[in-house]
Amino acid sequence: MEQVIRILEYVGVFAFAVSGTIVAIQEDFDLFGICCVAMVTAMGGGVLRDIVADVGVPAFFQDWTTIPIILVAVAIATRMGNRWEFNRLFVFVDAVGLATFVVSAGLKAIGQGYNLMLFLFASGITGVGGGILRDIIVNRKPAVFQSDIYTVAGLAGALVLWFTCPWVGTQWSALVSLVLIVTVRMFCYLHNINLPVFRYGNPQRELENQNKTSE
Repeated sequence: MEQVIRILEYVGVFAFAVSGTIVAIQEDFDLFGICCVAMVTAMGGGVLRDIVADVGVPAFFQDWTTIPIILVAVAIATRMGNRWEFNRLFVFVDAVGLATFVVSAGLKAIGQGYNLMLFLFASGITGVGGGILRDIIVNRKPAVFQSDIYTVAGLAGALVLWFTCPWVGTQWSALVSLVLIVTVRMFCYLHNINLPVFRYGNPQRELENQNKTSE
């Protein structure tokens, strides 16, 4: 199972590093800034998980093998340029990162005997924590707290992993969870299915909307 977890984590690191690179490019960061944002996006969730779980030094600071993966992801994403922006491939890569991080963290949590609540926290924060830190750095509203079916897809996959693992084993439950998370995320994205957003007469937002309309 350790080998499966390691492979999933490498895939997730690459996918999220690409995601962080694209956002940094959109915000006109220089090369150093792009690398920093890519690294935070790729490893931020795992670092947050290890800090809260009090497991000692976060795994990211003990294993240098993720650094070349992040650098390769940055090189590929910067080479692609704006062809990634608003592209379905970019959304798919990000969905793969979410799925692999949620499942890899979930498998670790099950192996360490976590209860359900701690399991959901560990898998959830690993999947979305890097994206939250990325958006904070670039001064954006965290995308995971807006309307997209993103975190919900990750938690749904985590629950499937939790309940199917004792019955079908880690490999099959991990595969089903991976496919479910990516499928739900992409289906909702392609069909514009979102969670409801509630707005109760925010004067500032109404003024901004009126200005945009007049322009």
